[in-house]
Amino acid sequence: MPSSFDRDRASGTRLASARPSLSAQLTPSILACAVTALIGSSAMAQEVQGVTLSSVPEKEMPTVHVQGERTDARVYDRTEMDATPEGNRDLTSLISNHPAVRLDPSMSNSGNRGSLAPESFSVHGESPFQNQYLIDGISGTNSINPQSKQAGIPQVGNVPGFAQAYNVDTDLVDQVKVYDSRVPVEFGKFQGGVVDARIKTPTGSNKISIKRSFNSSNLTQQQVPDLDQEEWRNGEPGYSSAWKKHFTSMNGDFRLTEDTTALISLSRRESQIQRQARVLDPSAPILNGKNSTQEMRDSKDTVDNLMAKLHTNWGGGTSSSLLLKYSDRQENQVANGYGNTSWVNRQKAMGLAFDLNQQLASGKLTATFGVDQLDSARESDTNTFVIQNFADKSLSSYSSIGYGTESLEQRQYTGKLRMDWDAFKTGSVQHKVYAGAQLQSTDASFVRDQDAYSLVQTLQLNGTQKITTRNRYGAGSVGVDYNSMGLFVSDTMQLGNWALTAAARLERDDFLKNTNLSPRARLDWDVLGNGRTQLGLGWSRYYGQDMLGYALKQGKSALFSQQIQKGVEINKPGKIEYNSFDGVKTPHSDEWAFTASQQLSSDLEAGFSYVRRASRNGLTQNGSSDAGYYYANGASAKAETATISLRTLRPWKAAAAHWTGRVDFSWQNVVRNHDSTLGWESEEQAPDDFIVVNGVQMLRKDKPASGFHVPRKLSATINGRWAQAGVTWGNRLNWNSARTGIGFAGSPKGVDHFNSQRLSSYMTWDSSVTYQPHWAKGVTLSLDILNVLNKRVPLAVPMAGAYVNNARWQTGREIWLTAGYQF
Repeated sequence: MPSSFDRDRASGTRLASARPSLSAQLTPSILACAVTALIGSSAMAQEVQGVTLSSVPEKEMPTVHVQGERTDARVYDRTEMDATPEGNRDLTSLISNHPAVRLDPSMSNSGNRGSLAPESFSVHGESPFQNQYLIDGISGTNSINPQSKQAGIPQVGNVPGFAQAYNVDTDLVDQVKVYDSRVPVEFGKFQGGVVDARIKTPTGSNKISIKRSFNSSNLTQQQVPDLDQEEWRNGEPGYSSAWKKHFTSMNGDFRLTEDTTALISLSRRESQIQRQARVLDPSAPILNGKNSTQEMRDSKDTVDNLMAKLHTNWGGGTSSSLLLKYSDRQENQVANGYGNTSWVNRQKAMGLAFDLNQQLASGKLTATFGVDQLDSARESDTNTFVIQNFADKSLSSYSSIGYGTESLEQRQYTGKLRMDWDAFKTGSVQHKVYAGAQLQSTDASFVRDQDAYSLVQTLQLNGTQKITTRNRYGAGSVGVDYNSMGLFVSDTMQLGNWALTAAARLERDDFLKNTNLSPRARLDWDVLGNGRTQLGLGWSRYYGQDMLGYALKQGKSALFSQQIQKGVEINKPGKIEYNSFDGVKTPHSDEWAFTASQQLSSDLEAGFSYVRRASRNGLTQNGSSDAGYYYANGASAKAETATISLRTLRPWKAAAAHWTGRVDFSWQNVVRNHDSTLGWESEEQAPDDFIVVNGVQMLRKDKPASGFHVPRKLSATINGRWAQAGVTWGNRLNWNSARTGIGFAGSPKGVDHFNSQRLSSYMTWDSSVTYQPHWAKGVTLSLDILNVLNKRVPLAVPMAGAYVNNARWQTGREIWLTAGYQF
């Protein structure tokens, strides 16, 4: 939402005569305790909010904050997170009610609710893989192959990954900021939005807390199409019908010395899913498909998080923070249709970040250094995909799949320097200036640990194997190294009730060798001079993410060779997929934004925003593996989002409780000439290809938008707190309008056909009740119910052939039980 509407405010009454300064950036509340002694009366800290961290915070309504500073983010603070029904405790679930955010109903985890994978999301209609994810200001974004979820059987060279390289447990986070429009110039490499998660900061309270949550399939109502019932019951990849989830987290806050505090946060989220595996009988004289059994196995999906932060106040205006980050998700999978086939999908990220803050006579200098290793891997039990046939027809053929261990590895080194000068005047104009530089070195690689093979063979009557086909996928590593640099400067000039921000970001990388200038400007008007009525205009340009997956394709293809074809040994290298990026421009989006906010009373504020995005120079892939691929800037899109919002400024009292609330209604229209879900390594489809939709021939670029497209959306939160009883009641309602779903119907005569279907609107009500009894100090008990009304509607149109698994239904009622203790 607009910056004037989403200001954080400290507890208390907002004075109508207090004029907000439009010239300063928001000081994150999680750093308040650490930097209070440093920032003094600096313009960067007109008001600092004290923070008291507890391991099991009370679930209560968000605190109202008075803040005379501008921020451009929707802020989810710890109090709001504790009052929100939790579910899987991932970032997507937390911010899904944001009016600029759209999930893709057709890719919902509703048929696979036992999974702990975070869903992708789109901001203002942009590609879901063009968001920037930060942990304490350092990028944790997978830029290699984020679109490849690979829910089915393993495919050679195709390693599943997620854009959120750190699968963060929000219980370890103190604050999450979502920048969706008029994004500050310090942020780059995105076309959608920026999500900055701030890890809890130590306060030296010497407290430890433990929290335990439980959910299972017996506490969750689900529905899947009849066509998918067997796969769902068997727990095939992409499905889960029976599971148990146990989430455990621990936070310890310690004071080591008078000036040094430390916090360590641990979390394990575990889902134990029942999956059916086909097991070949090892006692049979000859392994074959006839002598096999179907076994139900407990297959785990586990996410481990470790966040540790050390904060030191060195005196003399100097402070530092050292952050250790670790996130590891391991998902065990089996394929029921293949014998002895199991594998592990793994996403592992670890990093170290160091912040140094120095208060100077003229302002504040901040230096940040980080190193991150972001890996995705698929680990198979075997390194051979074999189709085994038998000359003896009394034996049954079978297939088994395994390609050993393949991984995508992204190591990045980040250095950032930012200077915020104290406000100064030139004549009647007050200036607030900040400038900085960011350097990043990235090493991206695809690694295959050992040779892998695919073969078709027949066991002869004499016991020998006759090999018809054998292909070799050689062990090795291919990579791309590149460096990027960003320089940015911003000057907010305030004259009376007007503030003009002129900013620019200059970026250069040595991969595409493009130099990109991102101008960003905004004009804000405090109409009455008292902060009650504010209008804003903005124009910004955002350049997109790196395209590392494209760069690795050629090297990966060079590892392939054909050894035997049609029973003849040929030992022939495979075709190399030559890729050309000559003349390719960096994709970018231009944004126009209008915002308005009106304080209706001392308790209530209304807001409106309109954001128009035009995406240009998106990549399309042309050519073939024979002649080589070349890339062009042929993809484009336009999106409009209008939002009306209403929210409380301070709690109001009713029914012996204090209440806060917020309502957002958004309308969005998106037109694309490409499929934004294809991502980095998927073969793009030419926008000018002919297709058929509902029997009508048209160009592919004219196909109605479907993925991540919800025309209208209503989100509401209302939270109440009965302090004397120790009870908090949090509620979140989400309504999604009816929409048109597009289903793939096959390709007769080489022309893609699609059918559309009207999908009905649906609403969900999530509720959370927390009890902290006064007679048992430190104890917290919570009951979370998602989709209280148990509404279940179709979310996608079934597709032809292998795409039928995209059919999804809204997940029904889901119950979570939580207990915590602080000591």
